[in-house]
Amino acid sequence: MRIPPLIFALVLPFAAQAGELKLLINNSGLTGKTLFVAVHAVAADFPMNDEKAIKRAAIATGDKTELSIPNVTSGEYAVAVFADVNGNGKLDSNFIGMPKEPVAVSRDAKGRFGPPKFADAAFLVGDGVTTQTITIK
Repeated sequence: MRIPPLIFALVLPFAAQAGELKLLINNSGLTGKTLFVAVHAVAADFPMNDEKAIKRAAIATGDKTELSIPNVTSGEYAVAVFADVNGNGKLDSNFIGMPKEPVAVSRDAKGRFGPPKFADAAFLVGDGVTTQTITIK
């Protein structure tokens, strides 16, 4: 079946665009450790509930690790990263919930009496390459 050009021209602007998200993670002293990354689109889930997030893992190489995530739908996102220092595959925290392993979020946002807010860490992904630099401390 052939789609008439007029219908195609009307529908095309509403099609979801996808781009590439390139993360440059500064991770001094964490060479060989696994970095767990969660790219959040839902503010209510940021930064801890990663069920709906785009999840990736990478082994830290040197003081900087690059991770590219293709086909990210255009929109607003925030990224949470942690370094799994002890190799157990999860973020360890103390009795009051503070992380015991190095963590960071996009835009190097800081929290006040808790984790950073989505709005402080959020950035836009378009249809090209979007680059974010994150520093784990």
